[in-house]
Amino acid sequence: MIQQKRFPRALAALLALMLTLSLTITAISEAAAPQPLMPLYLNPGADLMIYNSANDTDVSGFVLQSGMACLLLGEQGGFIQILYLNPAGIQTAGWVQSGSLREKTEADAPSYGIVNSPDHFIRVPLYQKASAKAKTHGKYYNGVVVQVLDNRDKHFVKVRIGSLEGFMPRAQLLLDAPYGSVVSSQPHPTVQHPKYYGLTLRAAQSFQSEKLGAVQNGGSVTVLGVTEDFAHVMLDGGQMGFMQASALIPQPVYADVDPGVLTPEPKGMETVIDNPDGQGAHLRRKGSSKSDSLGLYLNGTRVIVTGGTTWWRKVWVDGKTGYMMAKLLRGFVPKEGEGEDY
Repeated sequence: MIQQKRFPRALAALLALMLTLSLTITAISEAAAPQPLMPLYLNPGADLMIYNSANDTDVSGFVLQSGMACLLLGEQGGFIQILYLNPAGIQTAGWVQSGSLREKTEADAPSYGIVNSPDHFIRVPLYQKASAKAKTHGKYYNGVVVQVLDNRDKHFVKVRIGSLEGFMPRAQLLLDAPYGSVVSSQPHPTVQHPKYYGLTLRAAQSFQSEKLGAVQNGGSVTVLGVTEDFAHVMLDGGQMGFMQASALIPQPVYADVDPGVLTPEPKGMETVIDNPDGQGAHLRRKGSSKSDSLGLYLNGTRVIVTGGTTWWRKVWVDGKTGYMMAKLLRGFVPKEGEGEDY
C-alpha cells in the first residue's frame, strides 16, 4: 500500500518539473527572439534644422536633409526628439519641429546608405559616373552615411555626401540598415601643418576654393574619405569640408594599403624631397604618375633611394616603399637628354 501511494506523488512531482522546464524554455525563447525594429520616419519636405534641445535657439551644426530618415524618441512642446545618423555614422539625438515628419512606408525608396566594404582596408569609391571605370571624387571609409538620391540602377546607387554627389557600388552599401550595422573604420588624425599654425577647411577639393574655417595644429578631425591631395573631413561641430591630406598626422592615403604593413629602413642613398614648383612629391605604388598615391610628402622630407630608373626612383619613406619622380629628389634630377622612361 505504501508503494502504491508513492507512485502518484512521484508522477505529480515529475509533471510539475516538466511544466516548470517548459515555462522556462518558453520565457528564454521569447527573450532571445529578435525584437521588432523601431520604424523609420521620413523628412518629406525641405531640409530641417536640428536642435540640441526643444528650443529653437539651441541650434546644432546638423540638418535632417530632405528625404532622409530618422527614429522618433519622443515629443515635447512643439518639438520631436529624434535619433539620426550623422555623416560619420554616429548615432546622435536631436530635436526638430513637430509635424515635419511622417512614417516611412515600403513604397518609399531607401533614404540612406552605410558604406560597407568587406575589407575595411579597401575604401569604397565615390564615382563621378555610374561606372567602375569612371573617375572618382574620392574613396570613403566604412561606417560613413550617404544620402540616397537615386536607387534605380542595378549596380550603382546615386548618393550625396556633404557637397559631393556621385555613384557608389550597390554591393558596398547597406540601404536603410539598422543603426550600428557597420563598424566604423574612419581615422581621426591630428592637424599638424609644417609651416602654419593650423589647417584651412575648404569648400571643395582645391586650394583656391572658398575657406570655411580652420583647425589649429593639435586639433583632430574625422576623415570620411580621401583623394590623393585632400581629405573629406567632419569637424566636432558637424561642419564638413576638405583639408590638405598631407598636413594630417597620420596622413590618410588614397591607395588601399594595410597600414600595418610597414618596412624597416633599408640600406641606400639618403636624400630629401626638393620640388621647386610644388609642395612635395607623391609616393606612388608603381613608377607612373597614373599609379595610386601612397601619400604626399612635403619638401625637406628625408627618403632613402634603393633603386629604380632614371626618371622614377624606388624609395623608402616613413616605413613605406614606393616610387617617386627622380626630378623631385635632390641629387637625382635626370640630366638633359636622359630619356630612359617617362
